Amino acid sequence: MRVLLPEQIDAASVDDIARLYAYPDVGLIRANMVSSLDGAVAADGRSKPISGPADMFMFGLLRALADVIVVGAGTARTEGYGPGRAREEFADLRIRSGQGPAPTMAIVTRSAHLDPEAAIFTSALTPTIVITCKSAAEERRTHLAQVADVQICGDQTVDLRRVIALLRERGMSRVLCEGGPSLLGDFAAEGLVDELALTLSPTVAGGHAGRILTTQQTLLQPMRHRTLLEQDGYLFGLYERGERP
Repeated sequence: MRVLLPEQIDAASVDDIARLYAYPDVGLIRANMVSSLDGAVAADGRSKPISGPADMFMFGLLRALADVIVVGAGTARTEGYGPGRAREEFADLRIRSGQGPAPTMAIVTRSAHLDPEAAIFTSALTPTIVITCKSAAEERRTHLAQVADVQICGDQTVDLRRVIALLRERGMSRVLCEGGPSLLGDFAAEGLVDELALTLSPTVAGGHAGRILTTQQTLLQPMRHRTLLEQDGYLFGLYERGERP
């Protein structure tokens, strides 16, 4: 993998990239998404067709650096999410940072409409957290509580600020949000996206897929480019939130 920015770094070993993407000591919320050249977040409803080995490497590395992975229920279902796992090549990173063997999975769902028998619950190394609201059917919440750590954060909708407070209370300060677009849009609208790790795939997707985030209002949040890497035509940018001039 080539490092294009910052220019003073030549090598691109796993440790080099991990240092570029390391979380600071303070709590930080990072989003990770992939987009085609024409701005599509998926093809035929899934991100896999616009991904590739280089992107999956970065996907795994970003997960390995995180304490918790936050994902919307729709994305978890569509993408077939399983339990959090740390690849063998990244295991040492977690040991050195004092983290457990795998990040915790946290699913955000307003309805609690999830399958308790899904692998993300039954095969998790640490209990998956289901974050929902009081309006979700009590029967669904009760069933999920048998296989997951169910938390209520809000009345009619999930309060994302309460979600982050809950995770930080549990020592999960390195947060990775994997979307999808609606959840990431909600995070962005609340001003909760500190960094964006964006993979630009060398693919034209066409179709009617949406963008990496969806909001009801225009945001125009400035971002600053921190890091840019390249491999196999994929560009990996890391952006941090900037201030308006």
